[in-house]
Amino acid sequence: MYRSCVCPNVLKSISIPLFLLLVQLLPLCGALVNESTVFESEKLQAFKIFDDEQPGRISGRSFMCVPLFRVFSLELRHNIRLAPDEYVAVSGDHPALGSWKLERAVALKEQDKARTKWYLRIWICASQRFYYRYLIISRNGEGKRILRSWEGQKVARMLQTYEIYRSPGLDVFGDAYPTSVGGGFHLERGWLQHEYVIELKFVWQSHIEISGIPTNGKFHLILNSINVMDDTRIEVSKFAYNHSSFRPQNQQKGVRYTPGSIVIFRIYQQLDAYNTFRLSIYQGSRDVKLSVGEAYIFPEQFKGSRGILQLPIFASLQTIPIGEVTLPYLVVYPMPKVEAGNLRTSFHHYWPDNWPTLDVGSRGLGASYFLSSTSVTENTIESFLAVQKAKGDMVQLDVLLTKDYIPVVWHGFGFYTSGRDQQIRDRFDLRFVLIRELTYSELKASRIFIVKRWTLQEYTHLNVKDPSQSQRIFPKLSEVYEALPNTLGLVLEIKWPQLMASGVLESTQNLNKNVYVDTIIQTTIRHGCGRPLIFASFDADICTMLRLKQHVFPVIMTSIGRSHIWDPYMDLRTQSYQQAVNFAQSAQILGTALHVENFKNKYQLVDLSLNLQQVLFLWGNDLQDIHLLEQFRALDVSGLIYDHMERVGPGTWKRSAFFRAPQLLEQFGDQCVASGNSTSIPGVKPAKPTIWPKLR
Repeated sequence: MYRSCVCPNVLKSISIPLFLLLVQLLPLCGALVNESTVFESEKLQAFKIFDDEQPGRISGRSFMCVPLFRVFSLELRHNIRLAPDEYVAVSGDHPALGSWKLERAVALKEQDKARTKWYLRIWICASQRFYYRYLIISRNGEGKRILRSWEGQKVARMLQTYEIYRSPGLDVFGDAYPTSVGGGFHLERGWLQHEYVIELKFVWQSHIEISGIPTNGKFHLILNSINVMDDTRIEVSKFAYNHSSFRPQNQQKGVRYTPGSIVIFRIYQQLDAYNTFRLSIYQGSRDVKLSVGEAYIFPEQFKGSRGILQLPIFASLQTIPIGEVTLPYLVVYPMPKVEAGNLRTSFHHYWPDNWPTLDVGSRGLGASYFLSSTSVTENTIESFLAVQKAKGDMVQLDVLLTKDYIPVVWHGFGFYTSGRDQQIRDRFDLRFVLIRELTYSELKASRIFIVKRWTLQEYTHLNVKDPSQSQRIFPKLSEVYEALPNTLGLVLEIKWPQLMASGVLESTQNLNKNVYVDTIIQTTIRHGCGRPLIFASFDADICTMLRLKQHVFPVIMTSIGRSHIWDPYMDLRTQSYQQAVNFAQSAQILGTALHVENFKNKYQLVDLSLNLQQVLFLWGNDLQDIHLLEQFRALDVSGLIYDHMERVGPGTWKRSAFFRAPQLLEQFGDQCVASGNSTSIPGVKPAKPTIWPKLR
């Protein structure tokens, strides 16, 4: 039986002394008056939700829980149009709004035929202020909710209990707190939960060869699903500065493709759906389309997480191929136990404009194996901790997986080794072994040699398992998380071999790419959340997977760009600074990390990223110059990744590392809650209930 007093309906009009007297009379009042004579059924339901979620606070609930009638009124602007199967919902930290769970979000109702205005009237029993966000969702064939887009501002919308007396006003979808840091207009795509994604990528110099048509021919491409009755969605991204975002393809005109341009088709499908697709190729002007041919893609051709399709092109009503399209693909599946995540917050674009340029130690204090030696060994816990002593803000480290999917920290794809008792005279007595070929136990039992030009140096004495040994090489990623303080930020570079423009692979890799990425994300959620952390990779597909699988860690793409030092990769997304910026916008990731050579005597180019609100990190050996570091700090780049921070770093002038501020650690504590790893932010006191309206 729910009990209360008639007093709450007139609380706002009584004086404070009288209110204190009423508090003393609450038990008596509850004994004399039955709640059914005071509250309607909707109000009682609001009480019931409060009781179910907080059973320990039932006593005195009529004082702690104030039922309020809230009207949510929303309008869609900024050219946002809903698909027929999409609708708007609201989710918040209050139980009546679903406690940030997608499946419990409350749907709004349409207010006009154009479906641009929506509303919701609901009773909420609130004991303190609560937060909420709007989202656009749909349902798949099994009735499960699919998160299409949602308000991804770091600052969620807030409602105080005393605002029950205010007019609800009108909210604009995606636009919240425009004058606040972390606010403004911002929408994010949902992460994968009940769907998977296939990307068909035109990211090489040439993909289409057709008899009788020059290799530099211009085409229009249209991709369609053969199955009519399904939930397949197809979007396309054609890279152009500030116009690279994915959007529904134009079924009439298609997307224009020329050799050397970048076009990516993204297909969303239900987990148990396997469709056949038709790629139609046209030539002609805007008004006239001439069919060149068609290529068909069957579901059994997608094997594993990645691959290359070689598809014959057939002219209309002909059975003899007239050409071939070579098409690399990527398949992205949801992360296991992804349902644990919630809508509390997103960190995909969390990088406030007022943050300073951060100092990032490359592999700790820098490369120690092949370049000028440092005082400590690279990619060890000892080297990472030395960055903090030098007042650095973050550490960049390299991660890859062993044969049994254990994430370890190491820069290269392998190392030189030999038999346990073998006598070594020169480099020809050694063999090169890939880390992916060894289990973690086999790795820690191996002899380790580094070849420096024509000299050898053995590091087997550092290849130990003892977690207390901070100088050990090949530390587990989980051990690194546990050994480093949360005040030391991390840039986690995920290693994956690339295809060079010459057609040669950097290395070989046979591990499943989805499991590879899932393992690193899950290890980070379990051991590394609650700290400043950025995922990074030279592999654009890994950046895409990191973005689609989760929403609590930001992602940047590391790129060489145009360089006279290294050979280029085959992927055009990695061959220039501007294409890296276009990719960051297309994939909706935080930004890029470019080699400093791209900005030599072209410092104004940093604005290409910063004008799109993308972060820009710079890396390279040239950044060991104090004056060059100061030049880029003056240009407000987001971070500088360099060696020898103890020599050229900020130790002589910086008061302390940036992330030592307690308020920032509270912000990053949201990662643990949003990922489902925790129900509260470690070290943060819960908000005090607002039980009495403020008088104005």
